[in-house]
Amino acid sequence: MSIIAMKKLKLIAIQSQKEDILKDLMLLGCVQINEPDSEGENDSAKVAKRGTLIGYRTQRSTLMSALDKLKKYAPYKKGLLDPLPEISLDEVLDESVLDKDLAAAQKILDSDVAIRGVTAQENRETATIAAMQPWIDMDWDLGMTGTQYTEIAYGTIPANEKIENVRATVSKYEADINLISEDKSYHFICLVYYKGLGEEVIEALKVHEFVPVVLTGHTGTPREVAARAQKSLEELAVKKKELTDAIAAEAENRKDLQLGIEILQTRIDREEASLKALNTKSTFMIEGWLTAPDEEKLAQTLEKYTCAWETEDPDPDKPEEVPVKLKNNSLTRPYNVVTEMYSLPAYNGLDPNPFIMPFFALFFGFMFADMAYGLILLAAGIVLRKKANPKGTLGYFTGLLKECGITTFIMGFLTGGFFGDLVHVIGTWFGADIQLVPNFAHFTIMGSDITLPLNLTSGNNPLYVLIIAIILGAIHLLLGTIIGCYLKIKDGQIADAILNDLCWWVMIFGVIVFFLKGTWIVVFIGLGMMVLGQLITGKGLGKITGIVGAIYNGATGYLGDFLSYSRLMALMLAGSVIASVFNQLGSLINANGNGPTVIGTILFIIVFLIGHVLNFLLNVIGCFVHTLRLQFLEFFGKWYRDGGKAFRPLTINTKFFDISKEEKK
Repeated sequence: MSIIAMKKLKLIAIQSQKEDILKDLMLLGCVQINEPDSEGENDSAKVAKRGTLIGYRTQRSTLMSALDKLKKYAPYKKGLLDPLPEISLDEVLDESVLDKDLAAAQKILDSDVAIRGVTAQENRETATIAAMQPWIDMDWDLGMTGTQYTEIAYGTIPANEKIENVRATVSKYEADINLISEDKSYHFICLVYYKGLGEEVIEALKVHEFVPVVLTGHTGTPREVAARAQKSLEELAVKKKELTDAIAAEAENRKDLQLGIEILQTRIDREEASLKALNTKSTFMIEGWLTAPDEEKLAQTLEKYTCAWETEDPDPDKPEEVPVKLKNNSLTRPYNVVTEMYSLPAYNGLDPNPFIMPFFALFFGFMFADMAYGLILLAAGIVLRKKANPKGTLGYFTGLLKECGITTFIMGFLTGGFFGDLVHVIGTWFGADIQLVPNFAHFTIMGSDITLPLNLTSGNNPLYVLIIAIILGAIHLLLGTIIGCYLKIKDGQIADAILNDLCWWVMIFGVIVFFLKGTWIVVFIGLGMMVLGQLITGKGLGKITGIVGAIYNGATGYLGDFLSYSRLMALMLAGSVIASVFNQLGSLINANGNGPTVIGTILFIIVFLIGHVLNFLLNVIGCFVHTLRLQFLEFFGKWYRDGGKAFRPLTINTKFFDISKEEKK
């Protein structure tokens, strides 16, 4: 239940062995290298090292860009549940293949640049064709701008302007207008006028909203210009296909590019670690953190090098400096997703996962409480794990699905839920009363008869569920208080732990004793503990005001905490009732006791699928969120010390591949 112990590490070695030492530390994966507290080398040396690092990052960026282009021109279809392929450690450390990978990447990028150039030319040719269309019937060379005495200009006039009026305007300048074409919006015209009169004629035409059109830069008639552009487009399409096919042909190098990225990322990580070292001409020193259980492994690794190293326990007064790594097993590991959502524990705290595990799964299953839904969750977790073998958060989530699926099934068995009351509803089609889970237990508690499975919609059963929920909440809160007391006692705060934290539980127990025995003595003991605690731990006037505050805050706080657990009953009842409602709605036609009809069965299937998919999804979200709330607010509020920073060792982190299991061993 504790956090993995850490030790401070200092290592000094000769400069010539630096690369090999860092590589071995990366393979160990148990050493975090910190930034140095002081400067140890000149600026020029640092600049040179950073230049090397930038070079590796640039190469990685080149491979990533090439891979993105390859994905665009040669899409790769990967199944949603396909696991990552495996590679060996030797492959991810073999830098000899990088030149070949970079050459393949550059070839892809060069082809992509050429494609973009072709695309730009295609856009220009397409624009030319579009520009020539209104003038396509004009039969003179666009390179001709006039004669010895005249000039030519082209332009447009809105379609609502009459050409006769335009001609009348330009006739004053002995100019002429030729109507080339027209559409719904414009007249496209060619204007001929004497040299030197261009500005006057165009100014006069502004009254008709004349807009000049520049057609210079082309030779031949508009039809010839458009034909040349069309031919160019066809040639460009062929060239573009050749370039695209050339990139697609590089698809066989996709795995090599991905491997190159992994190799470079591994190299970059080592270079970044190298930059954190303090260097002299012949030696270097690194400082960081080591997981204490791996100290012997480190010793075995370093014994072949000329180096000196030492470890020491962290300063107990500075827990915030120590990185945190949680100690997990197969049952508690999935709850990393819960802990990381909140915050890692401080180094002087406790690993919350063992305490979260039983209550999180129990509360989730308590609220969901349906055998069918539990089987779906369990199957989803098993399939995801087996098919995709995910890592990180998604890997934790698959474990969470399995554990919550099991508790959901168990609670569904105890309440008889299988898609709500599906089996009972189908039985009514035939006039039969069928239960999937027969009554298997009957007992009396304090005069109340309880039969299992517990029908949630009958009698006082919802009240019994509420009582059980509050009892579970009390156990949850009591555990949190006990853990908090343990941590305080461990830190020497014995009076605060026993008198201030446990006093309310003594009073709660005293209330129970009063109802059973009729005496208030235990309650008074609890009150006495609270008063004594404030007198001992308070200062000055705070000794008196602390008593009032403790009574008010404790009473309202614990009341609110206990009531929070009523949501366990509320969500259990809500999910069961919603499922039952959809079953009843789908059975409106078949619910006559004479057997199912075709139309009634079709209606039931449609309503069943829609209703239960919605109910399932809403309950997954609702149960997860409310279970998180009970952990984060009610439980963690009693003891959790957050604020820890994650332990980030120098290790191999892959994106496209998994290291083969044989290599991991």
